[in-house]
Amino acid sequence: MEGGEWRDSIINQLRTRNKRETSAFQDIFTFQSRLFDNVNTLKNENLQLTLLNERIRYSNTESVSSAGGIGVANERIQTLEQKVLIQQEELTSLHRRRGESAQQIINLNAKVHDLEKSLQAKDVIISENTALLASLRAEIQMYENNMTELQGLNQVLRDEHQALQIAFAAIEDKLRKAQDENRSLVERLIKYKAKDADKMNEENEHFLKKKSDKVKKELEEAAREGGSRSSGGSGGSADDKIMDSMPYYATSLPSKVALRFDAHDGEVNAVKWSPTDRIVATGGADRKVKLWDVSKLGTAEGRGALVGSNAGVMSVDFDSTGAFIVGASNDFASRVWTVGDQRLRRNFSHHVAIPGYQTVESDAANSTELLCI
Repeated sequence: MEGGEWRDSIINQLRTRNKRETSAFQDIFTFQSRLFDNVNTLKNENLQLTLLNERIRYSNTESVSSAGGIGVANERIQTLEQKVLIQQEELTSLHRRRGESAQQIINLNAKVHDLEKSLQAKDVIISENTALLASLRAEIQMYENNMTELQGLNQVLRDEHQALQIAFAAIEDKLRKAQDENRSLVERLIKYKAKDADKMNEENEHFLKKKSDKVKKELEEAAREGGSRSSGGSGGSADDKIMDSMPYYATSLPSKVALRFDAHDGEVNAVKWSPTDRIVATGGADRKVKLWDVSKLGTAEGRGALVGSNAGVMSVDFDSTGAFIVGASNDFASRVWTVGDQRLRRNFSHHVAIPGYQTVESDAANSTELLCI
């Protein structure tokens, strides 16, 4: 209820309660009024009887001489006295009832007074609750406004999140395309390096063949000159002796895989044997150089990971003592670690890293295979 409606409601409730509580005692009020009327009537009758009694007594004194008249007068006096007694008893009873009614009225007045005090206390409580209700309504309105603002902010955040998801999907697509392009470039680079290696091998073979032909020709000429100068010769030919005295080197190709293990989280770009121990160093796309102990047949035990590179490690190599290891990465820097404590000692930056692929190509990009010869 707003404004003064609550006051009208309280007044109507008070009137209804007053009417309800008064109607229960309406008979008492009516009975008390009738008692007052009866008392007044009995007082008048008592006064009339008193006057009549005095008159009878006066007439009795005048007619005391006649015996018959005396008897009748005595009877009438007794009758009147009885009526007076009865009237006095009724008057006493009416006075008693009047006292009881007055006491009931006093009790009812006290009860009404208590009810009025209770009503005043309830009015105070109603006023306090009305003020509290107004405060709560204002607080509810404030919370509703805050909720509306939060809903708007939440919608803005949702829109931003959706936009970020779209941007992330676009960036992820670009990254996937860049990775595919990088993979394609790496494959092309591997092919080009393989072609360069084949071409270099051909040139080396051609050079060795030319050099061998030249040496053979010089040896033949030297043998002819030596044969013409000497008067006698040995049991074998000079060419055979020269060829037997020349060193030769035997090569063999790998025949089977001795050990295969997962070395890095990504691609393995470089592998290098230690010159002193049975330790293999690997460099990978996870920006780490890892050391592996392969002294036990069929197992590769990790000896540690050398960290500090900001990009994939493309090439690794030991020094002649096996105490230091160098790694070149795609962040245009080369780094030197000590093998013993696996700590980074030097960082050579501002260089263009030229990757040197020394791994054996396999079906798993993050595995390394050691071949048996």
